[in-house]
Amino acid sequence: MNRETLQKFGLTDDQVNQVMAEHGKDLEKSKATESELEQLKQQNTDLTSQIGDRDKQLKDLSGKADGNEELQTQIKALQDQNKQAKTDYETNISQLKRDGAIELALREAQAKNPKAVKALLNGDNITVDDDGVHGLKEQLEQLQTSDAYLFDTEPEAKPGVQITPSGNPGGGVDTNKNINDMSFEEMTAAYQKNPALFG
Repeated sequence: MNRETLQKFGLTDDQVNQVMAEHGKDLEKSKATESELEQLKQQNTDLTSQIGDRDKQLKDLSGKADGNEELQTQIKALQDQNKQAKTDYETNISQLKRDGAIELALREAQAKNPKAVKALLNGDNITVDDDGVHGLKEQLEQLQTSDAYLFDTEPEAKPGVQITPSGNPGGGVDTNKNINDMSFEEMTAAYQKNPALFG
């Protein structure tokens, strides 16, 4: 979408500016979501690496502590904590990915109130893996049918443009002007706007 395309549709400079401003906001939201996902991926990589390093260090330490029961018990407890921390972290990452995918899908589906629509979704049936999101599209399609009022299904209203023979968008027509003082173009535009004037 660019200014030239919008101007070809007959939009005024003010209308083009408004559309571009709204489009810019949507782009910023999308960029912010992408940036957050990239950060989460990087954090996931870093933490997975750290947990792997710790596990290796504990394994090495375990070999050196052979024969020391107390130290072996402490090492085993630390290994269990590492496993639990890794499981919790992976669960949180999966939840964040799922929430991000749901937010994006709600925005694309033009949900009027994303919180209300999200509350109607069955989260247990929505999963995220490397192939994408599963179980969300079907639920949204069903809600768009059963609860259509929750979504903006109408295309965005574009300002109507009335073109007169002079090429001037209607709106600059002075219908209070005496008909005898109007040019042919002004009379045509006035008639198109309010035929009752000529009845």
